Amino acid sequence: MTTATSPILLKWDPKSLEIRTLTVERLLEPLVTQVTTLVNTSNKGPSSKKKGRSKKAHVLALSVEQATQNFLEKGEQIAKNSHDLKEELILAVEDVRKQGDSMRVASQEFADDPCSSVKRGTMVRAARALLSAVTRLLILADMADVMRLLAHLKIVEEALEAVKNATNEQDLANRFKEFGKEMVKLNYVAARRQQELKDPQCRDEMAAARGALKKNATMLYTASQAFLRHPDVAATRANRDYVFKQVQEAIGGISSAAQATSPGDEKHGHAGIGELAAALNEFDVRLVDDLEPVGLVTSMNISYISSATRASQRERTGRSGG
Repeated sequence: MTTATSPILLKWDPKSLEIRTLTVERLLEPLVTQVTTLVNTSNKGPSSKKKGRSKKAHVLALSVEQATQNFLEKGEQIAKNSHDLKEELILAVEDVRKQGDSMRVASQEFADDPCSSVKRGTMVRAARALLSAVTRLLILADMADVMRLLAHLKIVEEALEAVKNATNEQDLANRFKEFGKEMVKLNYVAARRQQELKDPQCRDEMAAARGALKKNATMLYTASQAFLRHPDVAATRANRDYVFKQVQEAIGGISSAAQATSPGDEKHGHAGIGELAAALNEFDVRLVDDLEPVGLVTSMNISYISSATRASQRERTGRSGG
């Protein structure tokens, strides 16, 4: 079995809060909803049943605590199975644990006294820190998935090089068979990544790269075989080298699309970059101006999760309609 030996370089900043996949967005959205609903609790004043205490707030606080615990358990499992990002994931899990503890204390104190603006403010700041920590953990887990895909790409690249270095037709057949096996594995992983990518352009680029890889990989055997039969003919060498280069470029296209780092990014960028970070900052800063709870829901839930999802849907609809 071929193994990847060269280092894998990931074009991501681990400190970034950019969400690139639908899975991360889906996992994060319930927690955002729970937190913003908790902040929106008891804005009409104290309960008539229990002086200043809110049963709903206590229930919501518990749901946030349980959701945080689920993230911790999943994060620990991912960190345990990760090789390239183990240290980063362990640190991210510990940060979620720390911020979760702070949020638990702050939300319980707020639930006991939901009319206190000071306790509400403390809880909002704790919620901001918790959401940032959970987001970073999810993004690191997503990066770990990409690292596994890049490891597959390295293996395919090495199998491809072996095909190119075949010395006779039997050797070519054996090496191409191994290359084909690795191609099947890569196609499965790449197809799954394609479905998860948020950005429509990156999904299209991944599909195009996968198609180009499949098309040129089938021609690679014939071109290589012709070259081995007629090594002195310049045209057979040129043809083999051309197909080989096309396969390499397709592999590079899969790598770029998987990381959402296409060549056009520098000019145009992807929708949603930095939106969560900006929303979290607004979430904290506007609190100083005695922000109403409904505004919190707007800035956190709609500004990032809902609008980003609808924007992607509109873009897909526009493309299909055009």
